Amino acid sequence: MMRKRKTALFLASLLALSCLAACSPKTAEQSDSSSISSSPKLEEKDGHWYETLYEGSEEVSLENGKSVEIPFGQEVGEKSYFYMELETDVNLVGYLSYENSEDSTQTNTEKIFIERGSTEFTSFLDSFRIGAFGAFEKKLNTLTLENVEKKTGKVTVKNVSISDRAYEKGEALYINDGHLKMGTSLSVGGAIRHIEKVDANVVEYIDENGDVCIDTNVDKETVNVVTDEVNLVNIYDLGREIQQSYYSTVTEANGYAPTADILYDAGLLYNPVQAGSAGDKESQIIDYSVTETELYIKVRPTEWFFDNILSDSYMENTYRLDGKGTLFVTNRFVNFSQFENMKNTTPCGQELPAIYIVHPLNYFYCETIEGTAFDPNLSPLPTTPGKGGVTQEMEGAYHYCLPQEKVKDSWFAFVNKNKFGLGVYMPNADWYNASRGVKTTYYNAIDNSTYNNTIYNLWGMKYFPSAYVSNYNYLCPSKILRMVDFTPLQYEYAVSVGTVDELGTTFKGIQDEGKLTNKSLSAWEVV
Repeated sequence: MMRKRKTALFLASLLALSCLAACSPKTAEQSDSSSISSSPKLEEKDGHWYETLYEGSEEVSLENGKSVEIPFGQEVGEKSYFYMELETDVNLVGYLSYENSEDSTQTNTEKIFIERGSTEFTSFLDSFRIGAFGAFEKKLNTLTLENVEKKTGKVTVKNVSISDRAYEKGEALYINDGHLKMGTSLSVGGAIRHIEKVDANVVEYIDENGDVCIDTNVDKETVNVVTDEVNLVNIYDLGREIQQSYYSTVTEANGYAPTADILYDAGLLYNPVQAGSAGDKESQIIDYSVTETELYIKVRPTEWFFDNILSDSYMENTYRLDGKGTLFVTNRFVNFSQFENMKNTTPCGQELPAIYIVHPLNYFYCETIEGTAFDPNLSPLPTTPGKGGVTQEMEGAYHYCLPQEKVKDSWFAFVNKNKFGLGVYMPNADWYNASRGVKTTYYNAIDNSTYNNTIYNLWGMKYFPSAYVSNYNYLCPSKILRMVDFTPLQYEYAVSVGTVDELGTTFKGIQDEGKLTNKSLSAWEVV
């Protein structure tokens, strides 16, 4: 039955196609290029059809700033998964241009980046996200590739195809090793939106004072249970989650002049955010894959301060469970905005990563050379002074800003009064920051945002899980770095859930094994 269905699809596609024009690439100096007629070509891979738009073997020599253009002029309908096989020994910035098949005045051009040494490039075109610019049946017009390195390079485009591969943007993606469950959704750019301890009877409940609590080994018959599938990540809006987020102090003097309605009038920074923008717009999914124990997601993030602007950057996340209840994460970011004079910009404290934890885990815990911090009295960052050590006395509100040399074994956590919670191991950071968005720990479900109502549809519940509430706790390993173009920044960290003794043993074991060091973290300029 399946074979007959695929055959019918194949024959229908052949009838719908006329002919495939595979044109030779042309440099910007060439006015014409020779055309090679070819029969329609369809190929099935991983259960999806790939329609070949171009095949070639011609090597093109490109000087710095020069480009090569491949014309398509091909109707591709609803197909939005772009595939290219190539060889390049230089970094390339590209532009994919297409138009609405029914309205040629409606166009979109997507900027892409291909690193030197790449042999393929894949991307879902901008058709699936909220606020998408290309959500229409398409005519794919041209691909332009520009050499952005200060040397002459060699580029060979071997194959360009388009596929019917698609995805359900609201679909939850999970990996689970029987100890820890980690989850995300493509509607939040693949950011971590769910971490749950599944083998310790963890319960979120309302205590006799009306406060929300999270603890292990709770007798569910004696408390008002909110949920026994306890998510320890705060997902109140697209700025929370556990996600990549980076900053640059570029201005109009650097060529940074985005054209969109500004949500905030002051304090603007270039700030690509994985989960989405303050205007509740999603990041663009470039590609993803998932197995039982590993998730890979690549996105083009939005800019936080604007309603609907995609940044010129890529974020890649690889999530892996080790079978023992520890999540290992590799984050990778590369910017290709081509701002001017970035070396003259002021460096920023880069979040590596930004970590938002539910408010019932309201004690900051960190073992330092000055003693152990076990402190429920944190306040917002950056509006309060930073406490640089456990022994430092502070008057009034404060957050923690602990230098690397004071933090034992490179980990910190937020836990409950019984010292059970979520910990993060991140070696080679400069600073370990911790704060609380709202100082109180009471349970408040009144101010849930439109984001929660739209994406997760939780209205009508008696109790809201604290993941959906504005109160939160914040952890952030950071380094002061100046963003640079075309240079990937990559780092790793680990997450585990348990008592502080269990967390300490887990993270010390990782440190002793030496398999997570971040020795190459300083890919950007260090100040």
